[in-house]
Amino acid sequence: MFYSLNKLHPTLRFFIQLGFVYILFHLLFRLGIWLMELYPYEPPFAEFKVSDVSQPQSFVDSVSSSKGSSHLVILLKITGELDDSAEVSYGVYTFEKKKGKKTSKFEMLSTQKLSKGKINIDVRNDFYSSDTVHIFFTPKGSKKGWVKIRTSIR
Repeated sequence: MFYSLNKLHPTLRFFIQLGFVYILFHLLFRLGIWLMELYPYEPPFAEFKVSDVSQPQSFVDSVSSSKGSSHLVILLKITGELDDSAEVSYGVYTFEKKKGKKTSKFEMLSTQKLSKGKINIDVRNDFYSSDTVHIFFTPKGSKKGWVKIRTSIR
C-alpha cells in the first residue's frame, strides 16, 4: 500500500523531497569523482625531432603549459640513437627591472648529456618559471642518428 506525498503535511513533504535531492546530489557527486579518477587530465607534450644530429638546433615549447597558471615541474623525455655524444639543455628568459628599465636575460636551467648508443631519458625537474621554455640540442661529436625531445610544463 503506497501513500501519496500530497496527503502528508507540507513540512514533512518538503523534508522527504529534500532527502531525495540530497541523495541524488551525493550520487552524482561520487559519480563525477569516479569519472575524474578513471580519466585523469594529462597536459599535452610538445614534441621536437632532431633529424640532423650533426648540427646544433633550438626549439621553443610554448604549447605544453596551461597559460597563466603557476608551474611546479617540467617533464623532459629524450629518446633516440646516436653514433657519438651530444647535449640537450633548456632554459628560460627572465625579466629584471633595473633603474626603471625592464631587461631580459637568458637563464640556462638544466643540461642532459647524451652518450653514444640508444637514448631513453625521462627527467622531472622543478620548474617555477614562465609558460615558455627554450630547448637546445648541441652535438658533441655526433654525426648520425636521431633524437626526439618531448617536454611538458605542469
